[in-house]
Amino acid sequence: MGIKTPGITVMRIPYVLLIAVLPLALLFTACGGAATNGKDDDDKPNANAPYILKETLATGDTGMTRLSGIKRVNAMDILCQHWEMSGNEGATSSELLQNARGGPVTPGLDIFTDSNFASSPRGDYAAGHWRIKQAGKEQVLVLTTGKEERAWHINELNSGSLRLTTSNEAGTNLYLNLSSDGMIHRNSLNDPFHPVNNQWRIQPEKPETDSAIANRAKQCVKFYALFYRDNILRQKTKINFAGLPDIFEWYSGGIGMPDWEDIQGSWLRCFYDSTQARKGYDVLRKVIVDYEFEWAKGVPDWRMKTQNVLEQMYHKMK
Repeated sequence: MGIKTPGITVMRIPYVLLIAVLPLALLFTACGGAATNGKDDDDKPNANAPYILKETLATGDTGMTRLSGIKRVNAMDILCQHWEMSGNEGATSSELLQNARGGPVTPGLDIFTDSNFASSPRGDYAAGHWRIKQAGKEQVLVLTTGKEERAWHINELNSGSLRLTTSNEAGTNLYLNLSSDGMIHRNSLNDPFHPVNNQWRIQPEKPETDSAIANRAKQCVKFYALFYRDNILRQKTKINFAGLPDIFEWYSGGIGMPDWEDIQGSWLRCFYDSTQARKGYDVLRKVIVDYEFEWAKGVPDWRMKTQNVLEQMYHKMK
C-alpha cells in the first residue's frame, strides 16, 4: 500500500518513512542507518543569501551579535555565550570527559544574560542559575542547580576562550577549557540551548499524562528547528549532533526516524520510562507519516530546507 502524489508513489513501510515533497519531486527518506553526525557538504550555509529564514518559532529580535564587535559595559558580558570544548582535550581534566554512567561526554556550558545557565548541552542536560562572586583578586563563577552549587574559578576569559578550575570531593584540582565562536543571539530565548527550549530533555520524576508526553515530543521538534537555525546563522560548515537526544536521522535533503528497536538511551532518558518514551516516539512518527511537507522555494541549501520542514512539523502538532 502506498501514498500517491502526482508522478510519485511512496511505499509505506513500518518505521521507514518516505515523505513526498512538492513541487520538486524530492523525497525525505528514512532508514535504519546511523545518523550523520558532523555532516559536511559543499553547500555551506550562507546567512547572507537572498533567501531569508521563515521565522515562525524565533521571537523578538531574531538577529545575532558578534561579541568582538560590540562595546562592552562589563567585562563579564563576554561570559554569556555558548561554550564547548574544541581541540583542547589535553588541557581538560579526564574526570570531566565522562558522565555519571562512565560514558564519554563533551563538556559544555551555556551562560545567558538572564542569569540562566545550562551545563552539558551535549549530554545529560542540566539547567540552573549563575552568579559571579569575588574571591580576593579572582572572579568565581557560581553555578546553582536545584540544591547543588559548584564554584569555578575563572583563570582566563576572552571572547573566544574560557578556562575554569574547580576541585572534586578529594580536593584534586580539575581544569576545564572551553572555546566559543563569539556569537550570541540578541534574544536568548531563540538560543536552542536556553533552558526554556530544553525542558523536554529533563527526565520527569513521575509518570506523565499523554498530553504532557506529546508536548515533550513537540518541544523536541522546536529544539531541533532552533538548532538548525542556530547553525545556519553561525554559518557552520558542519552540523554536529553528537551528544544530543538521538531520535531523528538526518540526511542531505532528508529526515527520518530509526526503528524503535534501534532507539538510543539518550531518547529514553528524556522520559519517565521506556513505555512513555515509546509514546513520545509514536507522536513524532505519526506526524511524519500522516502529513506531507513542502520545500520552501528559493532555499539555497539543504540545512535551510530541513529547518523549514521542522517548523512545518511543529505547527502540525497539537
